[in-house]
Formats: sequence, C-alpha cells, structure tokens
Amino acid sequence: MNPDLVLVRRFVADGSAAVPVDSSALAVALGARLEAWNPERRELVMSYEPDATFRQGAGVLQGGAVASMLDFAMAFAGFTQLPDDAILSTLSMNVVFQKAATGARYTVRGRVEKPGRRVMFAAAEITDGEAVIATATSTLLVLPRA
Repeated sequence: MNPDLVLVRRFVADGSAAVPVDSSALAVALGARLEAWNPERRELVMSYEPDATFRQGAGVLQGGAVASMLDFAMAFAGFTQLPDDAILSTLSMNVVFQKAATGARYTVRGRVEKPGRRVMFAAAEITDGEAVIATATSTLLVLPRA
C-alpha cells in the first residue's frame, strides 16, 4: 500500500496530534507536517518549512516547490475519501500564484470539493501566515489497486 496513504489514514484515525510526513523524501525535504483534519469540510491542513534547497537566488521559494506543497495537500485530502481497494493519481492541476513566497513557514489547506468513484475534484491554498501565496485546483483520478 502507498506509504503516504497509510500515513494519512493513521493521522485521520488517531485524532488531531500533528505528525511529520516521513513517507516521502520530497515531503521530508519540504518539512511537511499533517496538522489538522476537518471531516465536515473534507479539509486537510498541512504545514511546511522548506529548506534552502528550494530557494532561488533572491530568496524566493521556487514555484515548483509551492506547486508540490499544494499537490500534496490535495492528494492527501483525496486519500481520506478513497475506498480501500483504490489508488489515487493527480490527473491535472492548475496553480495561480498571487505573491512571492519569501517566508520560512507555510500552511496549506487542501480539500476535496467533490468526491467520486472515478474522479475527485480538489482545491488548496497556501499562505505564509499573512497572505495567500497561491491557490490550486486539481482533478484526481481514482484507479483500482493493482
């Protein structure tokens, strides 16, 4: 089973204690943590403290890192709606950048807007504690587990 899926399910089942995301090397490098789960909104809150590897010369967080943080949050929110015999894949993702990411810590709220048996629609936003850095939407494909 996907180690990310196992981690998310354990987090949701265990309650509200924040946990580091240690199931993916990229998530570890981005300093990812699962912070909160809201089942009514189908919303998963994550925090990130990316290291200098992801900074451009001017100290701005690289756009691909921001997109990865948004993608993690939407996919992980999707995992909460996934049946046991399925896997999830990002089919498409659209990111709108609104501000340069110059902070040290970020919060991402990922939520499933519309769950489905074959396709889910998700959305996310990343903030630096003061303002929205970027928003995203994605289409998540639900596939049978091989």
